[in-house]
Amino acid sequence: MFSSVYQISKNTFRETLREPIFLLVLLAALALIGVFPLMTLFVFREQVKLVIDSAMATMLVFGWLVAVLSSSHAIAREIGNGTALLVLSKPVRRPAFILAKILGILAALGVFCLLTFLATLIAVRVAKDQFRLDNSAMIIYFSAIILSFVIAGLHNYISRSSFPMSAVLSMLVIIPIAFTIIYFVPVTEAGESKMVGYSWELLPALILIVYSVWAMGTLATALSTRFGLATNFLICSVIFVVGLMSDYLLGRHVYEAWQDSASTRGHTTLWSSYYSFSETERVDVGRWSQPQSMGDGDFLVWCEGEPSGPLPALGNLPEEAWRDQAGWKRKLSDLDSPPRLMGLYDTVTGEWTEVPVKGEGLAARKDGKSFASYVFRRSIHRPRMPEGGTYLSPLPRTGNRVASVLYACVPNWQLFWMADALAADRPIPLAYVVLGGIYVVLVISFLGLVAVVLFWNREVGAQMVA
Repeated sequence: MFSSVYQISKNTFRETLREPIFLLVLLAALALIGVFPLMTLFVFREQVKLVIDSAMATMLVFGWLVAVLSSSHAIAREIGNGTALLVLSKPVRRPAFILAKILGILAALGVFCLLTFLATLIAVRVAKDQFRLDNSAMIIYFSAIILSFVIAGLHNYISRSSFPMSAVLSMLVIIPIAFTIIYFVPVTEAGESKMVGYSWELLPALILIVYSVWAMGTLATALSTRFGLATNFLICSVIFVVGLMSDYLLGRHVYEAWQDSASTRGHTTLWSSYYSFSETERVDVGRWSQPQSMGDGDFLVWCEGEPSGPLPALGNLPEEAWRDQAGWKRKLSDLDSPPRLMGLYDTVTGEWTEVPVKGEGLAARKDGKSFASYVFRRSIHRPRMPEGGTYLSPLPRTGNRVASVLYACVPNWQLFWMADALAADRPIPLAYVVLGGIYVVLVISFLGLVAVVLFWNREVGAQMVA
């Protein structure tokens, strides 16, 4: 079985590289990334950000495009022309066949991503200087591409081998060599030569782009077992667009309940919303405040019971002056039970405001007075405006379970897009890259299972209608 999987994967990899469309898309991506530094001549600042954003977008979109085209050529066409039937007539099981096809396509996409990966680092180096491009690096880069095509042409003429595959393999050798040469080429500034090197901080962001391309390649391969090129392209386009806006379209509607007390459990960001109730308001409430992140406002502290003393004055630097005391804690995780009081410190006036955040509805019903209701929710995305809630039951209605299922099933491509973090000079933690890799492995495994199910009873000898 493993021998069959290896042979089918190898043949799929080679056939994918032999496709002229693979070479054309790859060449278009490399050429675009290479000329992006020229665009910086028309901006006065943020030239590196322009190149990074454009190169990453090219790597993502062109990678998605080549994934759809390669999978359709590797599977849909073989099903239509009977090649798959010939292979399956031998002792090759359908799950092994389709999983081997996925591995071969992922390997070809890995070649695409590696070359665009190196091209992006070279393009950023070329555009490092605001008023001058590194022409030497640009010349070496484009010369490497031209040389690859010359070698591929000679190899094709002598051995009659596939020109597209020879060109891709030539670039796979020559572009890394050019990448190494460019690294050691000094840059002259003010009459002095110095080493510039590459922006290695881009590596985590580019690796995450590779993850997304692999996920899309697996999805396109699974769909190609049932659909032709046109239908596959349309479905993948919809999933791609929905995945880019997943947080807005689906994430803010997911089933994550609002609570009357802040909790350390759940996702990263703690959100809060607020409404003032009166005794006569027994109907649904639709005037909640816009959810705000509790990490972006005033200085906050929490208390799980009755405080043993007043809150101290902290001046203009509360983060430095604060010490946990009198039952108040800076971190929710330091509390043994859900907090009942929230202390808000105004750095302008230097005054504290103590707000009850649990059980305030019960207290209000005893004395008949109005009360303020705070609700909290842990989420990685900004929730929509809370809806519902009454005087007797102030908590808003929870989210939509259908949206929760769709949000879990549709790949969230925003998780792999780190251009904003790079623009803000925020380092991408290694743990995030590792978790992203685990997420992609789970997505690929799930989509691989979907591909096996779709292909299980597929008629492999009939012509397909796309």
